Amino acid sequence: MKQVVSTDKCPRSPNPQSQAIITEHFIFLSGMLPTDFRSGIAPEAAVDPALRFCGAPPMIKQTEYMLRCMETVLDSAGAGFEHLIRIEQWQVGKEHSPWYPVARRAVMDPQHPTSTRIVAKGLEVPEALIICDAIVINPKSPWKKEAHDLDAVPKSITGYPAAQTYGPFVFLSGMVPTDFKTGIAPEAKSDPNFWIHSPIKRQTEFILETKKTLYEALGMSMNDVVQASVYLTDMDDLPGMEWVWRQYFPDNPPARVVFPCDGLSVLGAKIEISTIAVRPDGQMRRQNITVDSIPAPLFHEPHAAKVGPYLFISGQMATDENGLIAAARINPKLPWYGSPVKREVEHVLRNADAICRAAGGSVSDLVRSQTAFLDLQDLQPAFEEWGQAFSSDPPTNSSAAVTGPMPVPGCRTLWSLLAYIP
Repeated sequence: MKQVVSTDKCPRSPNPQSQAIITEHFIFLSGMLPTDFRSGIAPEAAVDPALRFCGAPPMIKQTEYMLRCMETVLDSAGAGFEHLIRIEQWQVGKEHSPWYPVARRAVMDPQHPTSTRIVAKGLEVPEALIICDAIVINPKSPWKKEAHDLDAVPKSITGYPAAQTYGPFVFLSGMVPTDFKTGIAPEAKSDPNFWIHSPIKRQTEFILETKKTLYEALGMSMNDVVQASVYLTDMDDLPGMEWVWRQYFPDNPPARVVFPCDGLSVLGAKIEISTIAVRPDGQMRRQNITVDSIPAPLFHEPHAAKVGPYLFISGQMATDENGLIAAARINPKLPWYGSPVKREVEHVLRNADAICRAAGGSVSDLVRSQTAFLDLQDLQPAFEEWGQAFSSDPPTNSSAAVTGPMPVPGCRTLWSLLAYIP
């Protein structure tokens, strides 16, 4: 079962993306922005420059508009805020950050879902401060959502639960290396006076140890993680993070995407990790997928992890064993010919199709994408190419710009993808 949700009651993105897609167990929502896609920031959310000190803070106005749009799409899908299980937000800068949970809490409490909030360089609409996409439980599914607040781990100060379970799936919020009391937790701090401490090693270990404790409290282990999103403020930290990652996932690692980001919620944090796991109780079988016909993963991850009908695809870039593919490299002697970003997207789509076919489907089965750009001028040509693969029912999407570099230097885009293959 796959159903596309479309409503005229909410502004539609000019990109080829569905507002929402319903599957047997989940509803996937595209990223919502405070825009009507005509006048930039929607008039209801905009600040009048002649009266810029009047009214609510800009982040509150934008968040309220964005959440009203989300509520409208949720209603069209037969769901509400109480059915959210994961929200992922990219915000521009930190100065407006305190006002976002104020506006969100008024709508979502006490049903706060697991959450990740990351700083971006920019969003699709100039002056937009926030974008939010979501994974939602399908109210028609027999599975039930349950929140878990466990004393074994530090409690969030913004209200999200330590974990939420839904059928065999277990969602953990994005975690930064904090105890929510002193900023960076003492166990994750590095003393700059000594050479023995690596900040990225200590912070990654703290987060993964916290997750390990959580999973054990739920009767699970790290082996049950099927998808991870990792956010790094400095891509030079990737090799160190990768070294620690292999210690916790020596065999059968989860599908994973590593995003560069421009900041995290705790001063001094270099990394945030969110994860999805599946209970090893046999309700849904987990299978890691590696495809011989496309370039092997450059990092410690499979091409994808399939759980029942859901295919979590590791981060996709236009790469091979030599880094950025030759077709996407700019010829300095002929710099105005060709479109590097279109060649990147073409490569990503070809590889995604091969991965989906190995799982029994095709690229048309993609239901969710999250895209990072180095330059938002690449947005339109990228989605022109993307749209060629979807004559109808394109996946949901959320996009943000980051300073970068990407995990493989030279790449202009990075894609996190999820497919539904009944």
